[in-house]
Amino acid sequence: MPLKTKYFNFIKEHLSLFILAFGSLCFFLLNILLKGELTAVEYGTYSIFITYISLLSSFGILGFEQTLLRTSKIKLKLEIEKAIIIPSLLSILFVSGIGSYLMISNYDIQFGNYDMQFAIYILFILSILVVFVKLVFNLYRLRSKFSISQISLNFWKIGLFFIVGYYILFDITFNHKDLFVNILILFSVSTILILGISNKVVFKKNASILDLIKKSSLFFLTLFTISLISFGDRFFIESKFGLEVLGEYFFYITVFLFPFSLFQAYIGFKEIVSFKQNFSKELLQEKLFLVSKYSLFFSIFLFLFIYLVEYVGLYDLKITTNLKIIIPLILLGNIKVIYSLFSSAIGAIANDNMLKEINIQSIVSIILVLPFIFIFDDDLSITIIFILTLWVIRCLIWYNQLKKYEN
Repeated sequence: MPLKTKYFNFIKEHLSLFILAFGSLCFFLLNILLKGELTAVEYGTYSIFITYISLLSSFGILGFEQTLLRTSKIKLKLEIEKAIIIPSLLSILFVSGIGSYLMISNYDIQFGNYDMQFAIYILFILSILVVFVKLVFNLYRLRSKFSISQISLNFWKIGLFFIVGYYILFDITFNHKDLFVNILILFSVSTILILGISNKVVFKKNASILDLIKKSSLFFLTLFTISLISFGDRFFIESKFGLEVLGEYFFYITVFLFPFSLFQAYIGFKEIVSFKQNFSKELLQEKLFLVSKYSLFFSIFLFLFIYLVEYVGLYDLKITTNLKIIIPLILLGNIKVIYSLFSSAIGAIANDNMLKEINIQSIVSIILVLPFIFIFDDDLSITIIFILTLWVIRCLIWYNQLKKYEN
């Protein structure tokens, strides 16, 4: 095989991973650029808005998305349970309506020159689009169209990076409200991709709505607990310390925690297949050792690289004065990478009983830890330590369940 053809086939085979990596890189650079272009309050508002989008993307259908993934059958066309349509639509409308109202009521979320009253309707539409794009992503993923699925999910990040780059390059004044308008437009464009999959989907009735709701409730609890510890810290920090502190926290998350997300996505994307094919405790231990080792090496490299960036004067990250924030964030990155491995294994082998146990133990752990956060949390670093504790507990719960699994 000619060398040119070999490289072409390699790129074609891993194109979805390249798109994922490019989208992550664009989002990483975008958040760093905006830190220097927006005011502290604007950047804090942008941070809470991005958190809202992330929350919708993972939690917007209240567990029915996971049921759809597990009940759909891949044949000549993608067969989807007909009974899941109505509860999914109701979930999207409910979450979008409540979410829009809460965001508009509590934060300065505006779109360009539109007033606050009209902004809630625009945010409601955007909320629906965010959830819909995640649905498009999953439909293409079920059809094994991985590259298109990643384009649908990452298009807004890539597009917003180039739009902001254009603003900066040509010295065009902008604020967070302009960014929100562009995000709305980019998500609207992403929804067009549904046209490429709509004729590949058919609806079959094989299960009742009640059965699907029962199954989805387990995924709802799982998504609720993971969303709470993944995004709840940002809302808590904003309410306790204000938007400016949230903006600083979001910035350090971008620099020291976000780089680990590519490893998380890759592990979640790849390892679930290997665990489905052949799960064993020995295989889990082997992969756990490898993941931990490479994550640790990456942590050292990341810290040294960022320190070098500050040392040569490219960007002042104030590392030495913020070590009590940076070190816990790097540790949290390592824990999340390990968690992504456990999550892949659970996704491959979990049954209803296992999910029930995981949910009960996770909820109990959150209930036990949350009071301490409110009582003793008077510093941002303490918040991160409590969040780190919740993630460690969650990993231990999942690991314990995997150790008890019998084929």
